[in-house]
This record gives sequence, C-alpha cells and structure tokens, in this order.
Amino acid sequence: MIISPSALDGAIPSTPSRWHTQFSLALASLAFGQSRLERCAIDDVTISLMTGLEAMGAKVEVSGDTCIVDGGLFHPRGEIDAEAHEDNLAVLAGVASNLPRNSRIQFQSRRGDAYPYLNALMALGVSVSSQAKGRESPWLLRGPSRNSTTHVTGDIPPAFICSLVLAGVLRMRDYEITIIPPDRSISMMELVVDSMSSFGMGMAAGMGRVRVSGLEPLRPTKVRIRDDSELAAYPLVAGALCGRVTVGGDMTGDPSLAAIMAFDADIAASRSQVTVRAGDLNGANVDLSRCPRAFPALAVLATRARGGTVLHSANIPGRDTITPTIKLLRRMGCLAKATEDGAVIPYAHLQGCELGELEDPLVAMAAMVAGCSAEGETVISNPQIAEEECPGFIRHMMSLGALFYE
Repeated sequence: MIISPSALDGAIPSTPSRWHTQFSLALASLAFGQSRLERCAIDDVTISLMTGLEAMGAKVEVSGDTCIVDGGLFHPRGEIDAEAHEDNLAVLAGVASNLPRNSRIQFQSRRGDAYPYLNALMALGVSVSSQAKGRESPWLLRGPSRNSTTHVTGDIPPAFICSLVLAGVLRMRDYEITIIPPDRSISMMELVVDSMSSFGMGMAAGMGRVRVSGLEPLRPTKVRIRDDSELAAYPLVAGALCGRVTVGGDMTGDPSLAAIMAFDADIAASRSQVTVRAGDLNGANVDLSRCPRAFPALAVLATRARGGTVLHSANIPGRDTITPTIKLLRRMGCLAKATEDGAVIPYAHLQGCELGELEDPLVAMAAMVAGCSAEGETVISNPQIAEEECPGFIRHMMSLGALFYE
C-alpha cells in the first residue's frame, strides 16, 4: 500500500469492542436461558470463540451484528479449538473451569508464561493438566472450582487475568482474586465489571483485588456491546494531524479521549460523537495504563506536539507494541526513545518512507495515520494486518479522505 499526504474530513462509526463481545458471549453461554447481544464485533476471532462455546454445548445464532445465545448446562463434545487467538483461549479456559466434565482445549500458540494463570486456576480447585511440557497444547480442564481465593501476577496477558473471573460464576458463593502488581489488566477489567453487572452479578475491582459477589445466579439478558475507545483513538489522532474527523459514540470521560486532550487538541465531544480537528499541539506527560492499546497512535500524535512528550504505563504483557512503534517513528525521522514502559518523543516532521512488513496490527494502523501526515509517500507491504485488530479500518480511513493506493 502507498500512502500519500492526506487532508481528512468526515465521520465514521465507532468500532464495537471485541473483548466486551468475547466476555459477554462467555457469560451468555453460562447463563440458563436466552441472551441477546447487540452490536457485537463479528470477525474471525469472535466466530472462532462461538465455535468453541458451541463445542461446549451452547447455541449461538448470528444475524448481522446481533448474537442470540442459548446457554445453560454444558456438555463438552470432543476437542475445543481456540486456534491462534490467545484471548479466546483465556475465555474458553475460564468457561471450562465451571464444568464438572473434562474439557480438552487445543490452541496453536500463546504468548508469555502460562504457569501463573494455570496455577491460579488450580488454587481455585480447578483440575488442570497438559500432555506436553511447558503447559503447551492441549489443556485438559475440569471444574467446578471449589475454593474462594486465588492470586495471579499482573504481568501476564490481561485476558488471562480477566478470565479468572469466569472460573467461579456458577458456584453461588463469593470469591476473590488478588492481582500482584503491576496490574496491566485495568482497561479490560473495566469491561468485565460492566458485563458481569449486565448478567446480574455484583463485582468490584481495584487496588489489586477483584471481588465477585456470586450469591445471585447469572441471568440471561440483553446487552449492547460497548465501543472500543482505544481503537477510536487512531482515526481521532488522524483528525488531530490531518483535518477533521468525527467518530460516533459516547467517549465522555474515556481515558483514550483524555489522552488526546492532554495534547491540547481541538476536541468537541458529546454523548453521541467526538470530533477532533487539526491544530497546534503541546507536549504532555501521559499515563496510558487505562488505554495501552492506543500507544502507537498517541506516539504518532506526539511527534507534532511542541515541547516533547513522555508516554508511560503502555506495556501490554505478552505483546510488545513499544519497540516496533519506536522503530516506525525513527524510520520516519523522529528521534523517539523507548523507555521501560513507554517512550520519550520529541517534536518532529515525519518523512514518508518504505516500511516493509509490519508485525503488529496496532503499529500498522499507526503507520497509516503517520503516512497521512508525513511529507512524501509511505509504503507498507502488508496493510491488511491492520484488519486483524480493527476490521474495516482501511475502508473507514479512505472514506475520511485518506489517500491509500495499491
């Protein structure tokens, strides 16, 4: 793909949260009765999860972006395949931890160390085994969980920390999870709290502890999936650099929007949409602990902020977006420097260049935004990787006026 300097002007819809979709599908599958999930993120990842949940006995019907889920007692049938999707593996393992029969979950790959997560499940009384050394595929899990407390290190992939909440939802008793700092699951856990509340279960998360009030049973319900505000940061940053962009949805009080506002960007926000216009930007010190997936976009925005910028608390366990983002900026002429948990980014005029293949979808999205604001053409060899994180991103950017060519 060739990206030319672009003047953007237009409006696009917000993107529904894949994680909120995944977690809500899991709860709907465990609740007795029929649930309706509206405005779901329907992509290859969630379709794979639906297949795994159906292999456990749930029934899922999809119509457009609406999912009708018949949940209840589960009867695992054969192997349950999480494919190469780590978040799906975490969710399926959490669901399987409720079932009194063996669930055999296979997967193609995973990032990071699985021991802390599986040890946390075993501390809850879930039977866990693997036929391969190093906790490789497949996992064999058998519930139900019997204990009321467990702990896990906060530096494992956030989906695994969050999925521990699923492990006791059918037990009809309270349970507690202690997260040993640093806790990198904050942004995803907020969606877990929202989803649990929708299905009738009380939950509190904060200060390294998650408490679930399990005395009330899960109830089938109707849920509208929330927007993915971290993905919304990418077109909004493009607007701050290249013109005017409006994204539908309510982002008032959202950490991603607050991060953009920290640069003194020209923003107008209501409960139905957010508009960002190009203008003068000032450097800032920005905490991204509640929106780490927005880091690559905000790093691009920071190159046009006078005075220099420090971005911190951007680590995502099991996924390094910091190193490839810094490499991207340096290749485009910004002398950015990586830190332990973020970056120091000076003011710079980005220059278009040949970027070749990019390995992370978020970095690819950031590269497209950078290409729109750079001087000269930018070339990416594998632009479709961006669709793995945000289906429709390329189409939406082109509808705003981005000059993308094959």
